[in-house]
Amino acid sequence: MDHYFYDGRDLSTALETHYDVGLVVPSVAIAILASYAALSVAGRISAADSGHKRRIWLLAGSFTMGGGVWAMHFIAMLALKLPIAVSYDVLITIVSTVPVILASYVMLKVISRTKISKLIFLASVVMGGGIGAMHYIGMAAMQGISRQLIMMFEPRLLVLSVLTAVVLSGIALTIDFIIGRNKKGQGAIWAKIGASVIMGCAISGMHYTGMAATYFFAGDASPVFTESVLNTNALVFWVSFTSVLIALLSIFITIVDSRIQQATLEEAVSRSRMREAIESIADGFCLFDMDDHLVECNQRYREIMNFGTPIVPGMPFESIMRNAAQAGLILDADGCVEEWLAERMARHRTPRENFVEHFRGDRWIRVSERRVWNTGTVAIRTDITELKQTEIELSKAIAEAQKARAIAEEANSAKSAFLANMSHELRTPMNAIIGYSEMLLEDVQASQQDTFVSDLLKIHSSAIHLLSLINEILDLSKIEAGKMELFLEEIHLPSVINEVTNTVQQIVDKNGNKLTI
Repeated sequence: MDHYFYDGRDLSTALETHYDVGLVVPSVAIAILASYAALSVAGRISAADSGHKRRIWLLAGSFTMGGGVWAMHFIAMLALKLPIAVSYDVLITIVSTVPVILASYVMLKVISRTKISKLIFLASVVMGGGIGAMHYIGMAAMQGISRQLIMMFEPRLLVLSVLTAVVLSGIALTIDFIIGRNKKGQGAIWAKIGASVIMGCAISGMHYTGMAATYFFAGDASPVFTESVLNTNALVFWVSFTSVLIALLSIFITIVDSRIQQATLEEAVSRSRMREAIESIADGFCLFDMDDHLVECNQRYREIMNFGTPIVPGMPFESIMRNAAQAGLILDADGCVEEWLAERMARHRTPRENFVEHFRGDRWIRVSERRVWNTGTVAIRTDITELKQTEIELSKAIAEAQKARAIAEEANSAKSAFLANMSHELRTPMNAIIGYSEMLLEDVQASQQDTFVSDLLKIHSSAIHLLSLINEILDLSKIEAGKMELFLEEIHLPSVINEVTNTVQQIVDKNGNKLTI
């Protein structure tokens, strides 16, 4: 096929052309679908967490977009109907895919950036130029079968076709970059659909504008063909099917990858929150799986179980306990590591109630273990050293108090015995004093020696009072022994007052005081 810029020849000699609408519509739809797939891949490129994944997505998106654009162009070329039979050169057709794949690579690399860039304009130019290059190289693959096919281009429409691709590509990329990135959920999807439609129109608009700029003429010479010429009759279905399948697979994979990444992110956030919650626990926390391998523990647990070897997930419970016992961390295991370990393992496998372990440095750790169905064992280790020390001090205080009480009771018993003995010893002479005072009082009254009566009455009254005090001391001993019986009796108040007055009157007179009743 010969192709030139239009040289002003008579257009009435140009071949009449028309389009098969049944192929035009699928060509546009494939362009839109490929654009949506490519923009979806761009989102995964941005979200990729490694350079390797970004490169894979970038290549996949480039071939998806490039293949979709090429499929749109090829089906649209098949939709063009000429009065002469045409076919396509295989090598040129394959080469025509290279510019658009490279352009797609550049475009996706630019729009996958996390920040808006002036390179979007460059991406639009590259993408529009790539579409145009693919289109016109692909048209060069057309071959007349029975007659030579001459193709001429109208320069202004040719430039317009490329500008159409550049401008619409720029609009589509801007919509996806600015609007799609700032919206979530349905808003982002609709922005992507809108950008895909505009990008599809850029691809289709460029093609059909370029076709409008093309005039076909039939030559006289019969071209020579090789086996590298394609038969166009059976290609429509397979090109369409393959392009749609690739685009749909790309969209499906991006959706699946997005959901997997979202689930992974949510899991990471959930795990991070769980980790923070575990670390915020003031006590030592650990979780073992069904096989008694460590799944998770906080820093406090590592501090409590610090036996010199780092504790990491996956360590067996038995190894942790054995290392702790052999390092002398747990005093309960001194001299009997194997026996203690066997008992500890049995208690771990069938936990029932909390227990206390004595650690090096006179520390006391309370252990609480619970078996969780289909999960493993959860354990909490609480440092109760201060509580244990308080308990020990309280026990000592109670023992000392009991000892002091025993001493006090013994002293009180001695006191009671002393008082009883002294009261008995005092009572005998007091009875004698009372008896002799009464005898003297009777003799004085009989001999009418009244001057001695007053003094003898005072001696007798004082002796009676002292005897009552001795009896009261004995009553105190009975009260302490719980044997005192109390009873009510009447007293003659004037007599009591008179006895008190007579007892203290001499002391009052001696000191020059005056007592008035």
